[in-house]
Amino acid sequence: MRKITVLLALASVAFSALGQAKVRRMPSIINHPSLDVSTPFISLDGNALLFVANNGQDGGLNILYTSRESDWKEPVDLPKHLNTRLNFFKGYALSADGKKLYFTCAKSPVIGGYDIFSSELTGSTWSQPENLMLPINSKSNDGAPSFTGDGNTIYFMRCDKMDQSKASGCKIFVSKKKSNGQWEEPLELPATINTGNSQTPRIMADGETLIFSSDKITPNKGGMDLYISKLRNGTWSNPVAMDFVNTEKDDQYVSVAALGRYLLKEAPGARKNSEITEFLIPAEIKPRGLMMVEGKVTDNTGAAIPAYISITDINTKKRVYSGRPNANGVYSVFLLEGTRYEMSVDPEQSNISFFSRTFDLTSDKIPQKEKVNITLKQLQPGDEVPLNVSFKPNSAIPDPSAESELKRLVRVAKANPSLKFEIQVLLSGYEEDTIKSSADLTELIVDSVHTIVNNVDTVVVRNTYHNDRTRAQAQALIDYVVSQGADSKNFRYFVNAIPAVTPENRKLTVKAVVR
Repeated sequence: MRKITVLLALASVAFSALGQAKVRRMPSIINHPSLDVSTPFISLDGNALLFVANNGQDGGLNILYTSRESDWKEPVDLPKHLNTRLNFFKGYALSADGKKLYFTCAKSPVIGGYDIFSSELTGSTWSQPENLMLPINSKSNDGAPSFTGDGNTIYFMRCDKMDQSKASGCKIFVSKKKSNGQWEEPLELPATINTGNSQTPRIMADGETLIFSSDKITPNKGGMDLYISKLRNGTWSNPVAMDFVNTEKDDQYVSVAALGRYLLKEAPGARKNSEITEFLIPAEIKPRGLMMVEGKVTDNTGAAIPAYISITDINTKKRVYSGRPNANGVYSVFLLEGTRYEMSVDPEQSNISFFSRTFDLTSDKIPQKEKVNITLKQLQPGDEVPLNVSFKPNSAIPDPSAESELKRLVRVAKANPSLKFEIQVLLSGYEEDTIKSSADLTELIVDSVHTIVNNVDTVVVRNTYHNDRTRAQAQALIDYVVSQGADSKNFRYFVNAIPAVTPENRKLTVKAVVR
């Protein structure tokens, strides 16, 4: 894209009752004031974007790519081996991390008329395209793919006719990837969605919300309109028109990042050009948001280390993800909002440390991305191992969810019999009262004081209720690891309890310190 001078302008923005802007325009590095930009496709992690601009010679159209870590970078044209006249021009997509491009092209080798191809980004270089082949591509025209966050399910359209700018007679299909990496035979979505010309499917990050376009469903404002359907108990709901963005013109090419808050779509700009605009999705149809967790798993030298990653829904006890980092130690996974998760990372070698962490995605606001770099290493005296354990409310009894974490500690202790472990339970939030003023004050200290009352030697009993259960909690943890085969001589504990500065600072820290 041509270099521009950034212009500052005042704009009025409508806000929802919750304070979220109902309409937001992308920054001027994307919405060039002298260009028409359109057809946005944002990666699920929200950090890569494809779009169309008329920045070519004599106003010719090009596909541009940009990415960001904080601010969006200067967009660049896709290379000519991906941006050809044989493309179904707007039938492109990105992988969840924005590092893989999918596009629709009739350039040989093809199976049918138009096929779906892929290209990977390494550094600043896009690889030569690869045909997805059968069974995704067919003797017909296949294009406009959209993938779930894990990349294991693809939605795409299969059309009777297709050229560079349009398609007709389309139906939406879905296919899942087998354990061997091959795709299953695609299945046609039900007739409530495929009514004669359903196009450009966009599966949301939640894997259960589908946005698509059609000119064969009512109500319809004109041309291709946008519709939304939800997958519930294996059945797709009847499509609902997205009238908050539908117009009398064609409304078709949109995308939504994993958080599921805003829909990206072209809209008229202040200079009578088209701009890429974000529209707040109404709460009643909003897809469930996802948070991306990504990072690297390495040893203490920074080299990749073989490991297993497991994520469990704490509420349902179901494992929602099981996988391994790639050869470089890099991993990424999407977590659906509305519940709490335990993430654990275990090495192949039993004498190496482990990692676990809890993610609480039950609040109204969740981050779009969490970066978690993990170091697994041979333990040495002085090392601290955070223990992701909790206790039943107002007690010293470990919660059942603590068992998996304590078993990891047992595994490391058995594999390193020369090491000693100090279990530390540290309470910030100590409270006491002379009466049991809350259910948290489970512990009791009874003091007797001798005093003289009316020349009579009298014993006065003073009760102090408090919430310092750290000693009993630490002992309960040691009792459990010993019951699982750990050597009791290698474990001791240290506890401490102090008042919290504010209620928000109250917390219980549990860790094992190598001695």
